[in-house]
Amino acid sequence: MPRWLCVPLLFAHLVTVPAPPQAIEIDRTLQHVYGVAIMASDIRQVKLLRLLPDIEMSDDRILAALENRLLLLREVSRQSTTQPPPAAIAQRRQTWAGAWPAGTDLPGLMAKAGMNDQAVDGWFRDDLRIAAYLDLRFGVTADQARATRLAEWITELRRRANLSDRR
Repeated sequence: MPRWLCVPLLFAHLVTVPAPPQAIEIDRTLQHVYGVAIMASDIRQVKLLRLLPDIEMSDDRILAALENRLLLLREVSRQSTTQPPPAAIAQRRQTWAGAWPAGTDLPGLMAKAGMNDQAVDGWFRDDLRIAAYLDLRFGVTADQARATRLAEWITELRRRANLSDRR
């Protein structure tokens, strides 16, 4: 083969070689709380399904809220508390569903978020378990003193779990 033909052929080969494929992130672990992983998909689920009261939270604030939730659930599991009745879970779910605009495809949103009815009911069951435990521990009166004691206690739980204070 003539030399003058080798250079253009080599150049043509280099131009047509595809670039290596880029990695596509499917999910990743953001944090571990007592052996339970919090994944990026958990943040997406909370946002998409509006599972936390403040729907305008940043990803960092949602992560902190999920960390706190796991800390609280660990404390709840250490006590002998009763499970919320199915009617209370159904009422909590109905309140959540009622907060969405009319015509919202909640089953479609749940499927997109990767959650089924059982998982959503589990979330609400845990909400009720946490609320009952906090009422037992700090009283039912929602005043500034209770909020201060609760914030101090969560700060201590975070310290014991070696979690940074993200507030």
